[in-house]
Amino acid sequence: MPRRETYAQGSPCWVDYMAADPEGARDFYARLFGWTFDEPEEYGYRLARQAGEVVGGFGRVPPGRGLPPTWNTYLAAKDADAVAGRVTALGGTVVFGPLGAGEDGRFLFAVDATGVSVGFWQGHWAEGIVLIDEYGATCGHELWAADPAAARAFYAGLFGEDPGHGREVRGVPHGVSPQWVSYFLVDDVPSAAVAVERAGGRVAEAGDDGREAVVRDPWGALFGVRDGRSRSAGGTR
Repeated sequence: MPRRETYAQGSPCWVDYMAADPEGARDFYARLFGWTFDEPEEYGYRLARQAGEVVGGFGRVPPGRGLPPTWNTYLAAKDADAVAGRVTALGGTVVFGPLGAGEDGRFLFAVDATGVSVGFWQGHWAEGIVLIDEYGATCGHELWAADPAAARAFYAGLFGEDPGHGREVRGVPHGVSPQWVSYFLVDDVPSAAVAVERAGGRVAEAGDDGREAVVRDPWGALFGVRDGRSRSAGGTR
């Protein structure tokens, strides 16, 4: 399986999950995707792996802040400080950072100009997830924005080009909050949806052809699943 070593500026390069029930969530995603988890690092953060390769991170919702469990998407940044400055200049808000992540890199977390949370990662060694477009790994990302035109303008201003590099922008379905949605590759979408429902989650949006679905895990976090036929020729879409 190919390993991803570099990411274009502004392309989704990392995902992590913030759990309210870390043990239960690890068991859920291990059963659904076949993941294993490293021993915890600082603050209980773990790396998730598929077939031994890193596919994302797994942490815990900060206590006492009333935040829901969620999947976070991070975009590749060649200069985290410059990105932080542009976020503010374009009408977004830097929530925290840039902060160091040991010797691995620097990151920041922000809210874009349309009110959607997004992270940025400047990797010193690895520029992001090393396994994508394989079963149990990410295979695409969408930004569900209340104002898609404003979202496109924000990210175009941030990175100097129109959304691309695995960033798709669409409107927000009824009853869903604006957010980034990460998709994971599975063997069979209907079977994955059934597994989610049996574990206490639910299907939020099902594709007409059965090759894609957006689901909520048992704690309410939103993510998508796609089958192998949905892989684009150039990677994530």
